[in-house]
Amino acid sequence: MESWYGRVLAMVIGVLLLAGPEGLVPLAPTRATAQDGASTRGGDERSASAESAGDANAPKVDARESFFRWMVRASGPIGVLIAAMSFYLIALVVWMALRYRTSAALPRRLVREVQELLDQKRYSDAYSRAAADPSLFGRVLSAGVRKLSSGVAQAQRSMEMANEDATMEMEHRTTYLATVGTLGPMIGLVGTVYGMIMAFRVIATEGSSPQASQLAAGISTALFATLEGIAISIPAIYFYSFFRNRIARLSLEVAMAAEPLLEQFAPGVKPQEPAAPSTATPMPMPGTGSHPHPFALNAALAASAGAAPRSALPPAHSE
Repeated sequence: MESWYGRVLAMVIGVLLLAGPEGLVPLAPTRATAQDGASTRGGDERSASAESAGDANAPKVDARESFFRWMVRASGPIGVLIAAMSFYLIALVVWMALRYRTSAALPRRLVREVQELLDQKRYSDAYSRAAADPSLFGRVLSAGVRKLSSGVAQAQRSMEMANEDATMEMEHRTTYLATVGTLGPMIGLVGTVYGMIMAFRVIATEGSSPQASQLAAGISTALFATLEGIAISIPAIYFYSFFRNRIARLSLEVAMAAEPLLEQFAPGVKPQEPAAPSTATPMPMPGTGSHPHPFALNAALAASAGAAPRSALPPAHSE
């Protein structure tokens, strides 16, 4: 699993390096290509100079600008927002990948140590070892052992409730992935509408002869926003389903591993005895206040302690 994470990280770093100043696909021909084609464009210099005079107000594009830089420039504020969501998505996926795995939820070392302590009849040490571990297995097993004095059925029910509570807590965190997967296309759609508005604004202000470069700027903003929104939505939905299935599998594995150990705790736990009926304390007489009489309170305490009531008269002397 760790090698898989390393390969993915290496691929991401490689893409970012390729997307540098000289990376990916250049938008315009390089300087060598321009020099090779200079002879073929010699007769069109005058017409090109005339057209360049008309495009003086058009945005300048660097001849060596990479595809990545063009995408960042064309995306605008919508691209910044989607980039922030993508970093949040990556951090959330890495955190879940480290927490929601078998070695973290069901440590084999913990299971082995608890089993060894139970084999040695050290029930108290086994319970302390399980309760001190923050893993899902430790939480579930310790919750069942605490209720074992009420019976095995009650202990199993308590263990199931602890497992369901921890599982629901993990599933709630996966909803953040679903939120990113839902908001990504919506934000991309906002960028699409914004780019189209900018393109038609050029047509409305320039009249019947708008500049193609100005139209392309708005259309590229719209298309890049759509691409980025879909690109962030696909991995978010995939990892949402992936981690939901992993959580369900971890919950089942923990329940199957904790139930046999819970039965081994039973000989070391004393069953809870039913409480003996206690003598009811006499209610105070109406009008005497909420506190009972001191002698009545002493008599009730003596009766609960099993002591014989003292006589109000002194003992008779034997002749």
